[in-house]
Amino acid sequence: MNRRSRRTTVTSVIACSLLAGGMAALAPTATAAPALGTCTVKPAANGLSVTISGSGWDTNVALQLNDGESTVDLNLGPDGTFLVKRFQKPTTDFVVLPATGGFLNCKLVKADKDQLQKDKDEIRKARKKGFDDGVKAGKEAAKETCGSPAKHKKHPNLTAQEQAVEDAYAQGFLAGAQSAFDKFCRPGKH
Repeated sequence: MNRRSRRTTVTSVIACSLLAGGMAALAPTATAAPALGTCTVKPAANGLSVTISGSGWDTNVALQLNDGESTVDLNLGPDGTFLVKRFQKPTTDFVVLPATGGFLNCKLVKADKDQLQKDKDEIRKARKKGFDDGVKAGKEAAKETCGSPAKHKKHPNLTAQEQAVEDAYAQGFLAGAQSAFDKFCRPGKH
């Protein structure tokens, strides 16, 4: 190889390198996909509702939840978490939609069957406590007057489980109050 051909080869290699480097510098940079957190759907043990929770989300990005029929905004906590309870069957597919693009299908996890038993036990205990409290109240009402038995006070704005416990307590209370009232207010007893 003579000097002239060597110079031409080296010059060509340098020119190609500069051209390729310049093209690389002008090429658009790849944008990162939006960071997605987690999302799980957990059915209630009774199957009447689901709890949708998520974590690891960017608090500067608005999120929406889609259930196939409607889309609602999600309220993110300062730590990037959200928690939503919906009264519907767990057969729905839920999807989180970040405002920056992309989506995340929520993962369905199994219901806590132990929780169902705990809920039933809580209702049973509430009914017994209601009965015992009703007996006391019925006895006091009977001492004052045998005109009408004691009444249970209701509480507003309860969750479904709290309402079930409240209803069990009220049923027990009324049964206990009526039992005591009947016992102490029988004809010839007062």
